[in-house]
Amino acid sequence: MALGFQVVRSIALGGGMTLFAISIMYSEEKPPIDPNQLVGQTVQNELRSTNNGHHFMYKDTTYSKKGSVTKEVIQTPLGPLSRTIALNGRPLTSDQRAKEDARLQKFANDAEARRKKRQSDKEESQREDSMVQTLPDAFVYTYAGTQRGPNGSELVHLQFKPNPRFDPPNHETQVYVGMQGDLFIDAKAMRIVKIDGTLFKDVNFGWGILGRLYTGGRFVIEQQDIGYGVWDEVGEILKFTGKILLVKSLDIDSRETMTDFRPVPAQITTAEALNLLHKADEVLAENAGGVATANPK
Repeated sequence: MALGFQVVRSIALGGGMTLFAISIMYSEEKPPIDPNQLVGQTVQNELRSTNNGHHFMYKDTTYSKKGSVTKEVIQTPLGPLSRTIALNGRPLTSDQRAKEDARLQKFANDAEARRKKRQSDKEESQREDSMVQTLPDAFVYTYAGTQRGPNGSELVHLQFKPNPRFDPPNHETQVYVGMQGDLFIDAKAMRIVKIDGTLFKDVNFGWGILGRLYTGGRFVIEQQDIGYGVWDEVGEILKFTGKILLVKSLDIDSRETMTDFRPVPAQITTAEALNLLHKADEVLAENAGGVATANPK
């Protein structure tokens, strides 16, 4: 599942972009389809989505109060591999690069570690699918017009608020009962382009025993066609405060961008992926080039 709902899931369990510019061109016409029906059909497309045998390599930068971390990520048939290539926009030192080499090599030689990673990725994907699957039932949607996306496609703008009849099936979806916001759907591809949700009231988990998220918390997730008809997440904003187990304070403020998507061989092996990651790191180090460090708004 492309959408990054694992961040909301992590918060629900007490655990962890660039906003693209769009020219607002709201239409006054009546919606061509019932909003809730549109969301239902789009969610089905999301759940059926695959990479069509294509894999990509890209840069993933996370910005937080501690600074920024940039990783080179490569998708393989056995799951993604990543290598840290910059901290706060600066390439790693020789010692840091050596530690990354050792970490990746150890992972490549540890069959059990790779198995656990695949299992973890599978479980994460299932949790993401669960959150996406409940979107049609969790909210009441209102048509708010259309506007143009960055690639010229028509986006259907829906506003959402909690469905009073929704009974969250798990902790992950409990956050929906206090959330409202905006949803943008690519009218042609029938895929979610952006979801922007804000908590308008405190939300408790486990009757308030497991944790609480405070009013004003927000998450934004964006995705797009990255090539060959494959959709993937390209941006994420996460801002939440609250309590974990009613004792430990929760304060998350991070932004993540995924850029520079390039296709890699469909049947790329782990060894080949590691080699590509190593070469990408070498190029960055040789050029002494940094990456953007400005925290995107």
